[in-house]
Amino acid sequence: MSVPDRTTSKQDQLLGMDQYKITRRDFVNSLLVGVGVALLEMPAPIRVLAQKKQQPSWEGYGGVGDYASSPGNTEEVTRVAHQMRDGNFDPPANFKNTGEVYDLVIVGGGMTGLAAAYYFKKAGRGKCLVIENHRIFGGESKRNEFMVNGQRLIGPQAANSFAIPEQGTGIGYELYNELEIPKTFDYQRWDPKFKPLKFDRENYASMFWCDETMKVGYFFDKLAEGDKPRWILAEELWQTHLNGTKYSQQVRADFHTWRNTTQRYYEGNDFAHWLDTMTYKDYVEKVMGLSPEIIKFVDPVIAAGVGLGSDVISAYTAYVIMPGFKGFSGTKAKTLVEEISPPCHWHSFPGGNDGFSRHLIKALIPNAIQGGRNFVDIMNGRVNFGALDDPANLVRIRLGATAVRVEHSGTPRSSEQVEVGYVEAGKLYRLKARGVVMATGGWVTPYVVKDLPSEHQDAFQEFHHAPILVANVALTNWRFLYKLGYTACRWNEGFGFHCNIRQPMIVGDYRPRLDPNQPTILTFYVPFYYPGGTIEQQGFKGRLEMMSTSYVEYERKIRLQMVKLFGGVGFNPRRDIAGIILNRWGHAYVCPQPGYYFGRDGKSAPRDVVRNCFGRIAFGHSELEGIQSWLGAATEGRRAVEQLMEIL
Repeated sequence: MSVPDRTTSKQDQLLGMDQYKITRRDFVNSLLVGVGVALLEMPAPIRVLAQKKQQPSWEGYGGVGDYASSPGNTEEVTRVAHQMRDGNFDPPANFKNTGEVYDLVIVGGGMTGLAAAYYFKKAGRGKCLVIENHRIFGGESKRNEFMVNGQRLIGPQAANSFAIPEQGTGIGYELYNELEIPKTFDYQRWDPKFKPLKFDRENYASMFWCDETMKVGYFFDKLAEGDKPRWILAEELWQTHLNGTKYSQQVRADFHTWRNTTQRYYEGNDFAHWLDTMTYKDYVEKVMGLSPEIIKFVDPVIAAGVGLGSDVISAYTAYVIMPGFKGFSGTKAKTLVEEISPPCHWHSFPGGNDGFSRHLIKALIPNAIQGGRNFVDIMNGRVNFGALDDPANLVRIRLGATAVRVEHSGTPRSSEQVEVGYVEAGKLYRLKARGVVMATGGWVTPYVVKDLPSEHQDAFQEFHHAPILVANVALTNWRFLYKLGYTACRWNEGFGFHCNIRQPMIVGDYRPRLDPNQPTILTFYVPFYYPGGTIEQQGFKGRLEMMSTSYVEYERKIRLQMVKLFGGVGFNPRRDIAGIILNRWGHAYVCPQPGYYFGRDGKSAPRDVVRNCFGRIAFGHSELEGIQSWLGAATEGRRAVEQLMEIL
């Protein structure tokens, strides 16, 4: 398959950018094994291929299957959102009235919106419509699919990783059981004929601090002038206190303190509030008294977890996902750092958290996914797009529709209805609802809700967001990693900072082989952070960089970075890369600054203000939890819909 906009330079030819190993035959094969959709349905792989010339330069190959037309934030979604931001739909004119009236309209078909619909349906309170701007449901809980040498491969577009909720832990345990998700999973086993290797089951643990329990390699480019690059196994790196690295003896001692100290730096019981008064950088450097080299080393890690670096993120956020807080262990539930310590017991569905969104869809609309209500069918069945917006459904889901105007029909306090305007296929429509849940992020909600009160407007001004790029690289083999002896890699210079392959979960007939001679997916989570800038400046700069960089430019960066890392152990990008899917998420994370959780200067925390209902409109999103997760999203969706049901 030729790909548009390829150069014919010698370097690009050596990088393999003039060809893809994923051929037209592979696209056809994907249909034969039931991965794709019928040729006349959307999104069909052959049609995606045919549409390449019409796509903008920053949208490239999207893979195969039901998710092929929706990798990350697409150009279509971004264009309409920017038109709304620029006021193109003000004042409300030329909106065609559909005549529809719903008991509840939910704006946003991600995890929060689907959970809100689930609890509304469970309560039996009437008819519901979910409006989703992407071409498939799930928000950031979606998948990418490849066909490589006849092997189906699935990777996450963004959200992945979960722990099975413990019995009696509230909404998580309840919802998990009601959706009938298994509590045990099968993973492909590592053949003992190969040398011993340990694999991450998802993409986060090796990115954070589970690196000593699996084969994570740290790549150091230039330790000293004239030195050759070298790899160090994570376990050896920390056990030897960074011996053989460029760091001084004092800095190495600081790293040891940072990872292992049990000193409690604050004696008050309100330590959470105390941590929320400072950034993580200030906590490490001013409270712990450690070297700035620590922050420089961990910035990409915290940015991959919450969007931006240590100089703008609340230390209370870092408390959940970063080292340095063992002294507070006796006063709290386990942090993420403690949860993923050995033995790591986190999981990931093949497509990341799409397992949760697919189970919610099946519960809402039973024939929306082909097959029965069992784990294998839900995970492997094709999406029946025609069933989603069926008028016979109690819950309908309208894809490819962007809500652009939401406002009460009259005075919010006395109004009995809310008008909802949306754009679908370039046309404007409006309908009415008795109540609306805005299951959207703080970057868009103030633009959509036209009669939003000033206290909510002010609160949303305190919500700051950052992008992330998730790149899934389909490999024909991973012998180069096997030769190194690593399954995950970290580095501090160049494109990105981490990549890994996963131990694949077995789901029915989906059982990709765990063999260095067979295809797999190598996943990069690439954050954007710019130390020294304000939180607003950093988020804006990251989005601008990500959205203005073409697919070809990113492809070249990925291939060059892989040559730099793996070229010395036999990696050949022309031979070993079968295809690359880029998932661009412009507002992937809320970035909780100091005061986000508990407020500042005697004022309420912005997230607490947003949780207040406004007339017949309620607000819910995982960002209100600070650390975003499927469970946090479901919790906020339930709260928002229950608030509305009290009014309705």
